[in-house]
Amino acid sequence: MNINEKDFSSGLKEWNAGIIPGAEGNDPGSDWHYRMISEVIADYTFILDIGPGNNLKLNWASDDLLHYTGRKAGEIMTLDDWKTVVHPEDVPGLLNFIGQMLTNLERGTFECRSFHKDGHERWVRIFARQKTGQDGKPSHIIGAVREITRQKQTEQKLLYSEQKYRKLHSSMTDAFCSVNMKGEMQEFNDSYREMLGYSEDELLTLTYVDLTPAKWHAMEARIVEEEILPNGSSGIYEKEYIRKDGKIIPIEIRTFLVRDEAGQPSAMWAIVRDITERKLTEEKLKAALEEKETLLREVHHRVKNNLQTVMTLIQMRSPEIKDEVSLRILSELQEQIRTISVIYRELFQSERLSKVIMQPYLELLTSYLLKTFHHENHIKVKVDCMEAVLDAKWAMPCGLIVNELVTNALKYAFPQGFNGEPLISVRLWNDGDTYTLKVSDNGAGLPDSLDIQNPSTIGLQLVNLWARNQMDGNLDIDFTNGTVVTVTFNVSCTPVENSSSNS
Repeated sequence: MNINEKDFSSGLKEWNAGIIPGAEGNDPGSDWHYRMISEVIADYTFILDIGPGNNLKLNWASDDLLHYTGRKAGEIMTLDDWKTVVHPEDVPGLLNFIGQMLTNLERGTFECRSFHKDGHERWVRIFARQKTGQDGKPSHIIGAVREITRQKQTEQKLLYSEQKYRKLHSSMTDAFCSVNMKGEMQEFNDSYREMLGYSEDELLTLTYVDLTPAKWHAMEARIVEEEILPNGSSGIYEKEYIRKDGKIIPIEIRTFLVRDEAGQPSAMWAIVRDITERKLTEEKLKAALEEKETLLREVHHRVKNNLQTVMTLIQMRSPEIKDEVSLRILSELQEQIRTISVIYRELFQSERLSKVIMQPYLELLTSYLLKTFHHENHIKVKVDCMEAVLDAKWAMPCGLIVNELVTNALKYAFPQGFNGEPLISVRLWNDGDTYTLKVSDNGAGLPDSLDIQNPSTIGLQLVNLWARNQMDGNLDIDFTNGTVVTVTFNVSCTPVENSSSNS
């Protein structure tokens, strides 16, 4: 059983009055009284005599106190002896406390660190009270010692935690605020106050709703109900604050729920960041990007027009050429230029200026080829690109390969008298970064004498060049049943630039 200061003082008053029954002569100095006190309380007790000149001398100490300090009664008789029991840093405070007890302090408490004889340090709280003699002057100091080491350790941990929190609170570059469940401001750091331009007293009269433009109220109420209350926190979201000067600033915020001991929501903490500079940078980048896109569209448009001009010039001069071989070469060259021109048309019309959606691109390309090479067999061309989207640097060689292979199929795969329904198939799909382009027909196929690695025809030489050299891909030709040309390439690699011109 522990006693508090009030209980201890009350007991001493009774003892001083001599009303404790059973004591021989009620002598306050008898061992019976001392033993009784030490046995009924858990604290360690002592009595000091106040001699001439206010010199203190140990009159009596409980066995527990002697055991606690690791000393014998004769080793702590005087004040100098007691100084060896107390931590040196606490000795001045002890002397001041004793001085008060000898003069104007009837009772009091003092906390200090004490040493066991083996050097072990512990915290104690000393309860003390004057006992006056028959002359009305202080004759004794009666006291009790209670160990409070665990309490002090807990207090120090709490203090350290509080100091860390305060240090974090004050040193955060991000703003911090805490509100109760009504949204009323409870706490905030300097960064939060400076961001909004209010004084501390002014902020404490506001709610976070007061600081938020009305257009965000419904959204933020929804976040509280759907995220913070059920999940304990929100994701990072953006909204705006109204500064004291009326300026609207964009912020980024994340909020955490605080619950009381009963588990009920009691407050919300928020980490807030002013993102004004970021928003300004984003707007500048957006404007720069829009300008770049406008310029790039103009470039695509002009390249397309220039290529179409070249095609027109070839078409205008073609009647002057009488040689059939030269005419055929010019016609093939014209189709290759058209293939490139269509790329730039698609880029000009696309929202993504460097990406080509392959399905409409190849459909348009093959439709031009069907119009160019009229065929009595009513050949069908089926395009299936499975929503493939390629960067222009990959789409260009793919288009040239498709142009060459579909042209060859239209010209040679279905001779007069062909039985069946002529079909040319163009497929493009991917597995991760690896793409497969397959162009096939159900026609007459290619001759057995064809060397795939070293083809003799210009068309297949170009296909081989684009597939292997420019795209760094693999080329496979199967003419077991019609003709099937398969090109595989990896878009994580960098295609070789200008390989066709270098050849």
